[in-house]
Amino acid sequence: MIHVGIIGGAGYTAGELIRLLINHPETEIDFVFSTSNAGNKISKVHQDLVGSLDLKFTDTVNADVDVLFL
Repeated sequence: MIHVGIIGGAGYTAGELIRLLINHPETEIDFVFSTSNAGNKISKVHQDLVGSLDLKFTDTVNADVDVLFL
């Protein structure tokens, strides 16, 4: 399993990246970083992900990931 982190998770490109990663069988999203949305559900910003993802934005970075998207 490839553990992934995303920095700048509130933008359109990040939304598309999240959609691709949650449907990929070999990846797991560890965190999605956004200081302005920290604590909010990702699906609140990316409404096309409602029901697909139960993850919240964070304002901390976990350095122990395999891939980091910026």
